[in-house]
Amino acid sequence: MHFASHAFLLAAAWAGIALAQDVPLGPEQGGPLNWTVSGSADAVDVRRQAAADAPVVGRLAPGTMLDNLGCLRRDGDVWCDVQRFGGGLRGFVAARDLAPVRSSRGEVIAGPDDSALRAGRSEFDATGEIPCADGAGQALRACRFGAARGPGGYATVVVDLPSGRRRALFFRLGVAMGADTSQADGYPDVHASRVGDHHVIAIGDERYEVPAALIDGD
Repeated sequence: MHFASHAFLLAAAWAGIALAQDVPLGPEQGGPLNWTVSGSADAVDVRRQAAADAPVVGRLAPGTMLDNLGCLRRDGDVWCDVQRFGGGLRGFVAARDLAPVRSSRGEVIAGPDDSALRAGRSEFDATGEIPCADGAGQALRACRFGAARGPGGYATVVVDLPSGRRRALFFRLGVAMGADTSQADGYPDVHASRVGDHHVIAIGDERYEVPAALIDGD
């Protein structure tokens, strides 16, 4: 099935869900990877349990992006377990207050992100070289990489550093979100920004410049 056709079917299925208040699927079952808080006026309540009388643990403004951690029906209402995109506040939000996040092409971003798993197996969608450096004051040089892509700007990029080490960089919805830091390297701080058509990433003294087109597959 072509991706465009798959996206159309997902969109049609979501329209049916919205009308019938069926329980949306989780990513592992082909449901949306992420939600956004729908509406344009009031913030929505985040509750500790899936119930209208459960304690409120926070509020989310319209447009806030969330991770889809699964949905359920309880006492006739449909609730979704969500967490703020990138980490933080987690709880249950009424499904009627959520809409699936779409890609820049308007397609629902659905299904599991298996990019890290495939990268670990060296099953890459693209390979080549990007600028990188792995020491303070070192000039950028060409470093080999392999990129495994998931849906909608999800990707894992594995870079071979000049020192012989490897570093995995993680992207979600086209945003650089982290790396495979560990206790062995002291959990260095990760800083990332978008400069023009590149992601500029600093991990301690390491530096990387990753073309945005590499993540999106354009």
